[in-house]
Amino acid sequence: MKALFGAFVVMLFFACSNEKKDRVAGVRTIDLSGLSFNSSLKLSSFAESVEIIPLETTSQSLIGEIRKIYYRNGRYYMLVTNGLANARALVFTEQGKFLYELNRLGQGKGEYIEMGTFVLMPNADIKVLGWNKTVTYDSVGNYLYESPMPYYAHDAMVFPDGSYVLRHTNLMGLPNKALYAFTEKDEELSSFLDISPVEKTKLNYFLNWNTFSTYAGKPCFTYSHADTIYSLDADKATPVFCFDFGKYKVDYREVEPTDDMIAIDKKIRNKEYVTLWSFQFYSDLLILGLGFDEKASLCFYSLKTGQFMNGIRIMDDMYLKNNSLKLRYTNLPHIVIDGYLYAPISPTTLINGYTNYKQSASSQEWNTFKQEHAFLVDLCESISEEDNPVLLRIKLKKVAQ
Repeated sequence: MKALFGAFVVMLFFACSNEKKDRVAGVRTIDLSGLSFNSSLKLSSFAESVEIIPLETTSQSLIGEIRKIYYRNGRYYMLVTNGLANARALVFTEQGKFLYELNRLGQGKGEYIEMGTFVLMPNADIKVLGWNKTVTYDSVGNYLYESPMPYYAHDAMVFPDGSYVLRHTNLMGLPNKALYAFTEKDEELSSFLDISPVEKTKLNYFLNWNTFSTYAGKPCFTYSHADTIYSLDADKATPVFCFDFGKYKVDYREVEPTDDMIAIDKKIRNKEYVTLWSFQFYSDLLILGLGFDEKASLCFYSLKTGQFMNGIRIMDDMYLKNNSLKLRYTNLPHIVIDGYLYAPISPTTLINGYTNYKQSASSQEWNTFKQEHAFLVDLCESISEEDNPVLLRIKLKKVAQ
């Protein structure tokens, strides 16, 4: 029950920036000094088409925010939270039908005190990274095995051989390393990526939606308030991209190595700076979620041309025309799978956009719309504001050669 639909969309302002080589050999500078935080993006500027997937609402499948999505064998495996807490795994079909919840809280066998995140293994097993242990289940949620885990993961990524690397969120008392690697059976392999005391504090407290992606077949890593993307091997991280935010770069000159999160926040709070909330690669396109002065911005950067566009809202010029979606931290699209950008939107946003378009469209426009988008019309007439978010599956345009 998918249907082409255009969501409210964003944007925007199209800015050009010439790619440059960083002073460090092999590290490419991503010049974003021309960012605008008052612009809008047109949906058609980055989308070929949009499908809408209504996520079934039941007492077990209620969703606050969607932090992560995996797709395997016709199923969506979603990490959902309320804010950044109460993480659970929900599994849906391609059409959005709810299958089951993985939420085994407890201290017994096959249970965990709290889920930090989970990863989907190459064989579709689900590995929950919890407080003090990992618990592995098969693809339908049956318990397989568990292992002690001395680290609490905010995010993790699996290598093709089943080994995985995690970003730890409670580094106090541990070595100044950002990443920890494990075998498929949870044996620790290495810790790597040396960080300063200030970077360590930032990793502890400044969280973002996703810290891992893949580019040219290689896993990559970055984190909030950082300006570097690293390419990962099992035991090392190599800088490959460095952001130049120009006047919007975070100024840490007043920050001391002994400062805690509160002290750091006070020293940088009143300055205009950009923070990196998410990053994903698609072919030669780098897709960024950015924060600036309580605003959220979606940015598309071409690694071929060095051009980029960004906006704080998405303007729908394809479906529910002339509606816009104001971007916030909670609705910022941040998941890319096989050339599709996934964007959850609230039922309220969908209903309001539909109502606005229905009232503003001419009789001829409305009749044509009903014929071409019957599924969307039926959905908007039946959906409730209390229902789960709907998932937009946006087919991305390829970067021009």
